[in-house]
Amino acid sequence: MLIILEGNLVKKSVFLACAAVFAVSAPVAADVLGAKVGVDYVYSDLKVDGTTANEHQDNYHAYAAFEHFIPLIPNALVEYSTHGADDFGFEQSSVTAYYELLDNSLLSLDVGAGYSRYSDIEVGSSVSSQGSPHAYVATEVMLPVTNFSLFADAKVLGWEDVTGEEARVGVRWAIELPIELGVRAGYAMTNVTFENALANNDLKFESDGWMLGVDARF
Repeated sequence: MLIILEGNLVKKSVFLACAAVFAVSAPVAADVLGAKVGVDYVYSDLKVDGTTANEHQDNYHAYAAFEHFIPLIPNALVEYSTHGADDFGFEQSSVTAYYELLDNSLLSLDVGAGYSRYSDIEVGSSVSSQGSPHAYVATEVMLPVTNFSLFADAKVLGWEDVTGEEARVGVRWAIELPIELGVRAGYAMTNVTFENALANNDLKFESDGWMLGVDARF
């Protein structure tokens, strides 16, 4: 009889221990899985080989990121943006794998690499497409006792057919609801040179302008 009671006590103890571990670890798992989505409106100018081709054009930048807790496997970021309009400009699609080197209540720092595809590279009636790998870095600094933060992200392109860089810097304001909603404003620039893009001639695009966007973090 004593053995049976001891066995039941052991089973109950194991059950309670498992329940406690589950209760503690469940919210932790929820905190380390996340997603970010957003879209920016960019009011930009475009130069081609140093000559202004488009002024005050409506362009867009959309993105989605997925973050997880699995070690060694990078997080993923997908982006799409437009640059220019009419008969001058291009569209850009990027996929980036990155790691969170820092992620706390005051500072975040992401570093990674990926591939950017440039399509509809258009100058007059000529259209072409090219691609390049890129290095990626992004950071966000929270301003204490406020809902504001400062952000910056950049890509560096370096391949024999495509070279250049792009960056965004600005300020973000956020509010905590069931999900975190944010509004951000800043400045965006993209400088890209496409080699042999037009009749074996190089093309240099410079796009820059003010941006205003909204985002959500889950």
